[in-house]
Amino acid sequence: MSRRWEPVAAICTVAVVGLVTGLTVPLVSLRLSGGGAAAALIGAAAALPAVGILAAVLCLGPLTWRWRIKPLLVVGMAGSAVSTGLLAVTGSVPVLLVLRFAVGVFAGLLLVLGETWINAITAEATRGRWIAVYTSVFTLCQVSGPGLLALFGSAAQWSLVVAVLTHVPGIALLVVSSCEIDGFKAGKPIASLRFARSAPTIALAVLMFSFFDSAVLALLPLYGIAHGHTEAIAVLMVGAVFAGDALLQVPLGWWADHVDRRRLHLGCAVVVLLLALGMPVLLGVSVLMWPALVVLGAAAGGVYTLGLVRIGQDFTDDELVDANAGATVLWALGSLVGPLIGSAALNLLPPDGLMLALAAVTALFLTAAVADFRARAPLSR
Repeated sequence: MSRRWEPVAAICTVAVVGLVTGLTVPLVSLRLSGGGAAAALIGAAAALPAVGILAAVLCLGPLTWRWRIKPLLVVGMAGSAVSTGLLAVTGSVPVLLVLRFAVGVFAGLLLVLGETWINAITAEATRGRWIAVYTSVFTLCQVSGPGLLALFGSAAQWSLVVAVLTHVPGIALLVVSSCEIDGFKAGKPIASLRFARSAPTIALAVLMFSFFDSAVLALLPLYGIAHGHTEAIAVLMVGAVFAGDALLQVPLGWWADHVDRRRLHLGCAVVVLLLALGMPVLLGVSVLMWPALVVLGAAAGGVYTLGLVRIGQDFTDDELVDANAGATVLWALGSLVGPLIGSAALNLLPPDGLMLALAAVTALFLTAAVADFRARAPLSR
């Protein structure tokens, strides 16, 4: 395969992760609930993929010293397909939990290696656009998971069959790709977090968006209902946010290739902060609510997209692997704490606690971003 087509193969890795996680998280929750499982067990099952991602990052150093990226990606794809497929043939709760953990492990491998690969092989002049396509595909596939579940139902196995079959073109593209990355070695697990100290703005960008992504998916319907909307409208609110995230990243990526990326990063966060603070008013005016939700998703997604772009801009070789591993750790942590903090804020500060929590997390990122912006002169893209 020509090297210029390798970003397409890299994007297939995140497509698989998005679809599998978007499908299996609600699917397993529904099956456990239907079987009479306690809420605590359902919550633990929902957290297991994030635990699996953390485990994958811990194992990444030894794996990258022994193997090159291509066999690791193939193993990640194959393992994801097998663990997803086995969900269709088991009703055992312990086995379901093990498979949820396994899905997280293979997702962690694919996320770290896929993001490292696409950042390593894209040119600086077009990195923003490629990363934007990468994150847009992830969001679209993540939203497609619940769509498959709604189409086939939680009792039918066809949604899992479709998810398994989507691995086939990804594996085929990997087989014909060279997957060569110069200096491909990860450090010890602690090295994966060093980038958070050297690039706190990027680290907080990842943490902020993972908080946003998990909290909005879990709690925005409750927030909408608390403001007097019907359940159907509240669910559509989530769709509007993720539509903005998915559809507007490519224009943002193009913009990032033509302007100062730190200015754009700041701008996206300012938009998120203003919309989070203004959402209690905007939700009462439908003609403003829907555009605001779309722009909120686009701006929050832009914070993450530009974080990944800046990882590729600022890190190379083995540092790039460690930075992407650290970003994946922060993603998992944000995904774990997002619903917890968001739900606590909803209970403590009804009905607007969710948006106040999002505003607080965004303000934390903005503080670091402004300090970084002032510290670096002259400006560079």
